[in-house]
Amino acid sequence: MTMQRRATLIVNPAARGVPRRFDPARVAAYLAQHGVETEVAIPPTPAGATEAARAAAERGHSLCFVVGGDGSLRQAAEGLAGSGTALAAVPAGTVNIWAREAGIPRGIRAAIDCHLGGQVVPMDLGRADGHAFLLMAGIGWDAEIAAAVNPAWKRAAGDLAYILEGLLHLPALRTRRARWRANGALCEEPLAWMVLGNTRLYGGRIHLTPGARIDDGLLDAVAFCPRGPGETLAMAARVLAGQRRGRHIVAGRFAEVAVETPGLPVQLDGDPVGATPMTFRAERGALLVSLPAGPLPDLWGEG
Repeated sequence: MTMQRRATLIVNPAARGVPRRFDPARVAAYLAQHGVETEVAIPPTPAGATEAARAAAERGHSLCFVVGGDGSLRQAAEGLAGSGTALAAVPAGTVNIWAREAGIPRGIRAAIDCHLGGQVVPMDLGRADGHAFLLMAGIGWDAEIAAAVNPAWKRAAGDLAYILEGLLHLPALRTRRARWRANGALCEEPLAWMVLGNTRLYGGRIHLTPGARIDDGLLDAVAFCPRGPGETLAMAARVLAGQRRGRHIVAGRFAEVAVETPGLPVQLDGDPVGATPMTFRAERGALLVSLPAGPLPDLWGEG
């Protein structure tokens, strides 16, 4: 059989959904049967995933399959940005939000089959200073909780580990007076939590940024700014109900958000990446992604 395409297969063996007896060579052999010559990479570190993806782009591979969760995809996207190599997600993580948003099926074989017969389209890539993100950035409480989650709990309980950690942290959570500029306009509020969405589904459960589009060069922002315990409870109720309206909630759609207050923790796609000050933006059309064939998901304006 004449090979028509070349690809890289990046595997995160520590991902929750990767079977202990998973054999990447079998996947590569299956791809070869379908006309895709594949090189396998099993990076020992998250940074290694970025380097493996960058090498795939430099080799001119058409697809970069990533077997792992949203964090693995984020690391690979860093290396693929601006290239002609498409990110092909094979969901095997804790929550797999990108796969849900993009309509990629669960199961390694099913996901690979959907990419083999799928389509490649551009999407915006979020940027937080030198870091990339596919889904969204979180500043404040959720980043504090994400940094505290025990990896063993995460592997055993999935997204419930974040909920449990949030409950444990709840008594100690406090708002901080924060200052940020959205498209240059100054805002200063007692901030509990800010989300900057490139996509819509938060934590696999709630649509905090339901109008977000992944091809408009903008981030959908929602900042929760309660004043006192009563408003904090009201905010929590609205978040659980998937709402983002209220006098303690600030929302909008922006090309750039610069959080100036130092020391606020930041998470990208569930991964802690440091603290503010940090500037967030969407790099329009910077990443190619592989999707199932058919109409594009609603995230795309023409979907």
